[in-house]
Amino acid sequence: MAKPTILVVEDEWLVAIDIVEELEAAGYEVIGPAHCVADALSLLEPRSPVAAVLDVNLRGETSYPIADALEHRGVPFTFLSSYTRSQLDEGYQNRPLLSKPMTPARLISRLGEMLGD
Repeated sequence: MAKPTILVVEDEWLVAIDIVEELEAAGYEVIGPAHCVADALSLLEPRSPVAAVLDVNLRGETSYPIADALEHRGVPFTFLSSYTRSQLDEGYQNRPLLSKPMTPARLISRLGEMLGD
């Protein structure tokens, strides 16, 4: 059986590596990590993840275009950010949000919720 694929978008290298390692240890296949909007969008073309984890602030740009592309494809996602819900742009405040720092167990649990596990 194929492993579920998760897109990871995170611009802080050490955080990205931690997320990738935790997801792989939990049995997921990781697409990325992507560090900017353009990279993330280019990763969506050849492969379709079953879910995604998105940092909001990517070195001065937001991951909102990625969120929009995922929503258009019907792919669930969660933001992973030090932003509070009220700091998100209005159109994204009702989206799933995990606050940094988070525990690996919380991330895996959120993905399970998103995927109906």
